[in-house]
Parts: sequence; structure tokens; C-alpha cells
Amino acid sequence: MKKNKILIITYILALSIISSGCNFIKVNEGILYGNEDSPIEIINYTSFQCSACTTLHEELGESIKKYIDSGQIKYIEKQIDIKRFEYDDVIYKHMNEEQISDFEKLSEIYEKQDKWIVLKSPEEVIEFLNLEQEENKKHVKDLKKINKEKDKLEIKAVPTMFINGERIEGNIPKEEFENKIESLLNKK
Repeated sequence: MKKNKILIITYILALSIISSGCNFIKVNEGILYGNEDSPIEIINYTSFQCSACTTLHEELGESIKKYIDSGQIKYIEKQIDIKRFEYDDVIYKHMNEEQISDFEKLSEIYEKQDKWIVLKSPEEVIEFLNLEQEENKKHVKDLKKINKEKDKLEIKAVPTMFINGERIEGNIPKEEFENKIESLLNKK
């Protein structure tokens, strides 16, 4: 009897792991926008300093904001450390809670990338973007957890996005993104 219970529990756990695909992605780390109960969850592994990530944000930012505002998506942006980017985690570590919850601030960081990317030090970047001088301890801890997720997911480049668990590497055109979101919404 005990052996059967263990087999059933093991089977249920295996099914939940297979069906969830990315069950070790933690939603409480990173920058969260939107309603927790939104039918669509987008997790975007990115870097503020990555030009392709800036292009993705410029291409999809308005659409993402529209779906956030309508309550249709929960959008989580996760900054990850890519060794070639000197200021990768500096910005995230120095954002205060007001800045981190403001999608417009996120857009501003990407829009001004060409100006802050040429600055000579992290201190200049912090000052230019009007960030906090002290590191946010929660964000420092988050970055460690997010980088562990990156390793488990074998993310080698940014941006890498998951839309309801479907992995999309690199940029996605606005029309394709919106078609994908609308298709998922129509299934709900």
C-alpha cells in the first residue's frame, strides 16, 4: 500500500513537471508589471545594456503596456548577467520601489541607453538615470536567483522570452507578438 502511494505521488510530480515546463521560474524575482491573475504570463530575460533587448522593448513596449493596462498580461522582466555588459546589473540593483513599479521608467532606461551606455562609471549611470545611491538588497538577492534560473534554463543570450511557458529567443515582430497574445486570449 505504501509503495503504491509513493508511485502515485511520484507520477503526479512527474506529470506536473512535464506539463509546467519551466516550473522553477520564480515570479517573485524580477520586475513585475500587471495583475497576478492575468491569463497570460510573459517572462522576459533581458539586459538593460543589450541593444537587441532595447530593440525588443522599442518594438513591443506599447503593446506590452496596452495588455498590462487591460489586465490581460502579467509581464515579468528579469535582468540577467551577461559578462560582456559592464552595467548589466547596476541599474536593477539601484532602482527604488517606485521606479521598479513604473513601466514608464523601464521604457526611459531603454530609450536613453545610447546616452548612459557611453558613461565612464557605474556612478555616472546611477546619477544619469536618477537611481538610488545605495544598492537595493532585495534586488541584489533577486539577481543571484535569476542568474541560477538562467543557468537552469540554459539561456545563453538575451532577450529570451517565455509566453505562457513557450520559449522565444531573440526579437519577435510586434504583429507576431500581438497575434500570439490574441490567440492565447481567444483560447481562454
